[in-house]
Amino acid sequence: MKSILVTMAMAVGLQAGSIQLTGVGYGRPDVEIVNPNGQARDVYATEIYVTREGSSDIAYCVDLFTTIGFNTYQSSTGTPDSYLNGGRAAWLFETYAGLVRSNDDAAALQVAMWDVVHDTGDGLGMGVIRLGTSETALGMAANLLVASSLGRSSMNAAILYNFELGTGQQRQTLISYGLTPPPTGVETPEPATMLLIGAGLAGVFAISRRGSGTRT
Repeated sequence: MKSILVTMAMAVGLQAGSIQLTGVGYGRPDVEIVNPNGQARDVYATEIYVTREGSSDIAYCVDLFTTIGFNTYQSSTGTPDSYLNGGRAAWLFETYAGLVRSNDDAAALQVAMWDVVHDTGDGLGMGVIRLGTSETALGMAANLLVASSLGRSSMNAAILYNFELGTGQQRQTLISYGLTPPPTGVETPEPATMLLIGAGLAGVFAISRRGSGTRT
């Protein structure tokens, strides 16, 4: 699979270590993404379980255009501002990753972060990151998350730059929880806002399921 160059302002003094991918959680392996060249393909949009520094964490992909698998990788840990629009993606991760309770939740969060990072959050119906025509409900849910992140940013996450052991070949960049305690004063949505967004996502998927049951 070809990779594209993502503009990054790499922070000086990234922490080096290793990570091991141990499994996947909620999400979907068959989300239809339309490539920049207009071709559609199915991708994994899931939570990823990783072990690093002796701790097990949840991670999501940041870079859609490289691959990674269940293995151990050399990994450098950067701050969200070491990645293009990483602060906004970190806000999405920090705000919603702990609220994921279904495959649809995880898939919507993943594609929302891809859109923010690769398309600066222009929505899943246009730009570099687009969803296929079969993903109407998922697109509506992801767009709600993208919209909620407008003007938001956080440093309370870790960007994991991963490379093959021995060869140094670049593998997929991930976002996960930071190794240090959350800083004080991090701005988060009001509880009412989070409940409204959650209810909206649930409603979108409920309507989609009812609609799909009536088709022939």
